[in-house]
Amino acid sequence: MSNLTPRDASTRAADTDRIQVAQLLTDAAAKGRLQLGEYEHRLAKAYAAQTYEDLDRLTEDLPEATETTHRRGASKPAPKTLLLAILSGFERRGRWNVPGRITTFTLFGGGVVDLRYADFTSANVEIHAYSIMGGQTILLPPEVNLEVRGVGVMGGFDHNVDGPGTPGAPKVTISGFSLWGGVGVKRKNRKPGGSEQLSP
Repeated sequence: MSNLTPRDASTRAADTDRIQVAQLLTDAAAKGRLQLGEYEHRLAKAYAAQTYEDLDRLTEDLPEATETTHRRGASKPAPKTLLLAILSGFERRGRWNVPGRITTFTLFGGGVVDLRYADFTSANVEIHAYSIMGGQTILLPPEVNLEVRGVGVMGGFDHNVDGPGTPGAPKVTISGFSLWGGVGVKRKNRKPGGSEQLSP
């Protein structure tokens, strides 16, 4: 059931509104109310939505929509995140809040940043990735938009990433460098039956 009055249903939605509906859809998928294909279909539509009415249509059959009120404009980006792997490793997988800025650093170590099941809290995400004699991989869901500006010096920094992303979806900008190391950037589909990854 819609939380909107007829008067504001045609009001243009903001990025924060689209992000909140995306999180609500993720909640529904985590509880098994949406199969993976339906979840990804609605997610793409949520990011492309222009009005509150467009967003409400995507959630009107979900109990999660009536359990929470629309907090339009009230969402706050998660705090900046620093992930370090010095003679060690880091992993950020499953359901987590993606901040507007992430810095990753590997030195004789490795790391994985997986955004496929994560909740975006900002429409623009900057990842500053640095690898020195180490390696890291950044996994992206199919819908995000991507710009890669990183440089490899006697090492590798992936720029050849398939897929254009979905209009209106969050934009991820990856910059940084690798020295005798590597930064891998890959789009990877979510796995069917991966609802455990969506659980908080």
